[in-house]
Amino acid sequence: MSAVALFALTLLATALPDLLPSTWGLARHPPDLWALAALYLALRARGFRAVGWAVLLGLIRDCVSLDPLGTHGFVLGAIAFLFCAGQRERGRVDGASRVALVFVGVLASGWLYLLRLVPIGGGVVTFGAFLDAIPVALWSALLAMGLFPLFDRFGLFDDVCGRSRAFST
Repeated sequence: MSAVALFALTLLATALPDLLPSTWGLARHPPDLWALAALYLALRARGFRAVGWAVLLGLIRDCVSLDPLGTHGFVLGAIAFLFCAGQRERGRVDGASRVALVFVGVLASGWLYLLRLVPIGGGVVTFGAFLDAIPVALWSALLAMGLFPLFDRFGLFDDVCGRSRAFST
């Protein structure tokens, strides 16, 4: 079930920038579903389990984009590593703190992506490019307010996160 849900989420993340209207800057600064998926897994998974899945999501994103292979894999893996609980049990992150973490995580993901492009010849990174990551983080945090509770309610990624579901064998 989790693999199917993750595949569906990657399809939606690939198509989302083309599906959004141009009002309110949504087409120019679409929410980053890739980073949202990596952050959700990092906030819910036990240990460092989310890092491998985030790297895989990043490699899939690299395959559907024109970026060099490994760019998004590095960025999403690093973000998942920074936000996962590791070997300690953090407990469940809910509410406003989860939305704030999503905002910070997507913003850090955008900035890390820009810094990652510098050594591979991505050109000069301007201050405006760093500012463009802020609306993406805002839209992503707003989307996470509705999307993450749905993931929690239906347990779509419990298998990937290493959490057992009720009545499972």
